[in-house]
Amino acid sequence: MKRILNLEGAINLRELGGYPTNNGTTIKYHKLLRSGDISNLTGKSLSYLKNYGLRYVVDFRSNSEQQTWADTTSDFYKIYSDPVYPLKGNGDKLAMMINRNGYSYLGMIYQSVVLDKHGQQAYKILFDLMLHNDQPKQSLLFHCAAGKDRTGIGALLVLKALGVDEETITKDYLLTNLMYDDIDTIENTLNDENGNQDINKMNMTKADLASITSVFRAIEHYYGTFDNYLDKALDIDAAKLKQLKSIYTE
Repeated sequence: MKRILNLEGAINLRELGGYPTNNGTTIKYHKLLRSGDISNLTGKSLSYLKNYGLRYVVDFRSNSEQQTWADTTSDFYKIYSDPVYPLKGNGDKLAMMINRNGYSYLGMIYQSVVLDKHGQQAYKILFDLMLHNDQPKQSLLFHCAAGKDRTGIGALLVLKALGVDEETITKDYLLTNLMYDDIDTIENTLNDENGNQDINKMNMTKADLASITSVFRAIEHYYGTFDNYLDKALDIDAAKLKQLKSIYTE
């Protein structure tokens, strides 16, 4: 099965199926997609996604992004507005408290997101919708603008919850770098027709190992275990986690 789906009008669209978990299962194909902008999907791409089983689209972008670059609509999936930004809690302060020895700037942003109450609420919505995506031959797609930061955090939370090891999660995250020739390419995808750029769409740095590692360390520092984070921050208790694994792994 292809991991990278080169569909017309989509940016950084990838399959999350096929990854092994720590209990000997694998993530099912045709259940989870991660992506960047999908505002320019063509009829051919929509046909592919309909056959793929797409039913849920979770949009992590800000309200202004969603208005300016609205997702392509269709009758076979529903779009859920779920902005990660702006952060409204104290995630930035919590991140600062554990960074005296220094993480990358991007890593600290990621830590702020997973520790912030608003950021947590956004990913709670993702997990809630994942629980509703329980029918066979139905799938869910979550995305932001470039499919790197907000989507990358979502993917690492989902994969970790389903039992994928951190090395594999990191490799999936770093695949974003292969999706763009260079930063100039990324910038071009974010420019509007007048050459103006929405700076909130993406932190303009390449995906890096330290950023992803910093997320796990922040969660461990404040929540002790990842399962405790799922329970306390995202309202995914042991019963819901078991249900998620039954839906998404085999």
